[in-house]
Amino acid sequence: MDDMIYIETDSLDAAFHFSVEEHIVRTYPWDEPVLMIWRTNKCAMLGSNQIAQAELDVRYAEQEGIQIVRRSSGGGTIFTDPGTLLYTMIQPYSDEYYPLDIARQQVGGPVAEALEKMGIPARVEGRNDILVDGKKVSGLAQYVQNGRVCTHGSLLYDADLEMLTRVIRVDDEKIRSKALKSIRSRVTNLKEHLANPCSALEFRELLKQHLFCGQNVREVKLTDHDLSQVDAIYREKYGNPLWTLERSPKFTFSNSMRFPGGRVDVGLDVVKGVVSSCSIRGDFLGVVLIRGLESLFEGLPFQYQAFSDAIEGVSLLPYLGAISADELLSCIFAQMEH
Repeated sequence: MDDMIYIETDSLDAAFHFSVEEHIVRTYPWDEPVLMIWRTNKCAMLGSNQIAQAELDVRYAEQEGIQIVRRSSGGGTIFTDPGTLLYTMIQPYSDEYYPLDIARQQVGGPVAEALEKMGIPARVEGRNDILVDGKKVSGLAQYVQNGRVCTHGSLLYDADLEMLTRVIRVDDEKIRSKALKSIRSRVTNLKEHLANPCSALEFRELLKQHLFCGQNVREVKLTDHDLSQVDAIYREKYGNPLWTLERSPKFTFSNSMRFPGGRVDVGLDVVKGVVSSCSIRGDFLGVVLIRGLESLFEGLPFQYQAFSDAIEGVSLLPYLGAISADELLSCIFAQMEH
């Protein structure tokens, strides 16, 4: 696009930036897309459908002063620090495009091209990754709300990769499926691939130059009114431990399976053969609240055909990304644990 709004703040609080994103998504008075490039203190960011205790070494995070926040987007847990750049693009959204296509083409694509112009051979690959020499430097995730799509991603520039490895728990099946021995072997810092390494802040300026090239960019400052709205969102959600650290309740039945589109964890309470509550979690790339899908199964008899009928004609893409109906049902009904 030829016109773009740019917003930048000095905050290193990830919860603040997620609150700014949601404020823009809710109020968004512009026709142009909005870009933000930001940084954080040490932080572990959970996907919207993940449980902290399953994804992170929470005790280690507390010992090391690593902030834990929950995004409104799907996908897996990432680690960021002042050596990481994060970018956000907020755009009008219509059902004409699947959000992940927007992420790859309109957000991931320009970021990869900017890196290439710096001499870094970056490619958008897989579900939602940007790779350099086969190693991950960035992941993309999204959510759709109020007719907007918010796409955000991280760029490992000079991150503490040992701390990243220590705080994030990766299930063995994911490692086996990628034929890799450890998460550390999957990631790399962009600084290692630059002919003339610089600081993270200097790299942000370089990235901006390349992303802004050929665009009409207007920088906007957050007003006091904006900040008051952001603070309300912060207290309600992203800065609220009850939102961030929700625990998974115990269920009558539970099962977990990994598919090419991500991991799915299903929990069901079944009373006298009828489903009283349903929980669907995982690192799949959904873009809307999973509650809409969970509620379709509640009140049904715990039978394959009843569940299959409930989602007949329902588009699962917004809820589960690339997870198919057959895959979801196989997770629910194959060898469920008592």
